[in-house]
Amino acid sequence: MLIEYINHDLGEHDLGDIERDYIPVEWYEVEKKVLYKVSRNGVEVGIRNHEGRLLRDGDVLWHDRHKALIVEILPCDCIALKPSTMIEMGKACYEIGNRHAPLFMEGGELLTPFDAPLFKALGKYGFAVDIKTAKLKTNLGGYARGHSHGHPHGHAHGHL
Repeated sequence: MLIEYINHDLGEHDLGDIERDYIPVEWYEVEKKVLYKVSRNGVEVGIRNHEGRLLRDGDVLWHDRHKALIVEILPCDCIALKPSTMIEMGKACYEIGNRHAPLFMEGGELLTPFDAPLFKALGKYGFAVDIKTAKLKTNLGGYARGHSHGHPHGHAHGHL
């Protein structure tokens, strides 16, 4: 099956009692314009995202009177921290951003995909960090097209 346009967010539309089939999507795949996936019930799906809108958890990609195909962002291991002051928030965002790690906010917590060196560094800087499994849905820094985990800019360094 080829999906070329996202119908709507599940929260915006009541599908009633029809069968729901979920298409598992990793957090870093939500920006892709072309994606091939297999639904939980084995339906092969090609997604060609002409709109360019990021896929969201709960997006209904297709439905008829009997069945719906719905995006499900998969949970992953994350570093979680909950800054208690704006200064701590700024420092945490700086440290995470300085390593070009994607940053998300869910339920009042800052989340970034688990990375052992970053976890160790944040602890060393005095942050109370935890490891948890969560869906990364609300990206604070935006996604960079064509860069699954990174940043669209380069760095120039002068060398003597």
